[in-house]
Amino acid sequence: MEDIAKRYVESKQNNASDSKIFAGQIIDYVSSSGLKLPLQDEAVVSNGTTSYVYRKSKAYPNLFKFISEVLHSEIPITVNDVRFGPGEIIVARGDQDEAEEQLNLSLKELQKLVHAKRAEALRS
Repeated sequence: MEDIAKRYVESKQNNASDSKIFAGQIIDYVSSSGLKLPLQDEAVVSNGTTSYVYRKSKAYPNLFKFISEVLHSEIPITVNDVRFGPGEIIVARGDQDEAEEQLNLSLKELQKLVHAKRAEALRS
C-alpha cells in the first residue's frame, strides 16, 4: 500500500488525474474490514505507554501523509488515546492487554473516519 500512496503523492504533485484512482484504492484498503496492521508481535511498555513498531522496521510515510491529508490532521494521527505514525504506533496505556484493546478500537475509528472522507477525496 505504501507504493500506491507514493504514486498518489507523486501524481498529486504533478496534478495528474490518476491521483483520484490511487486515492480510492488507498481509502478502500484502509477502510476494509480485513485490514491488519503489519506490527511486530512484541510491544514495548514504558512510562504508561505501549509502543508498537511495524514488521521489519518498515515505515509508511506516504500512506500516513495521505491519511493526514484526507483527515486534515497532523502526523502522528491521534485517535482517542492512540497516535498512529509512519514508523510506530503509541498507545497511552501501560498495560499491554488494555493497549491492544484500545489500539483495535482506535483503528476501527480511524477506518470509519477515512471512509467518511472517501467522496471528498475523490472530488479533490
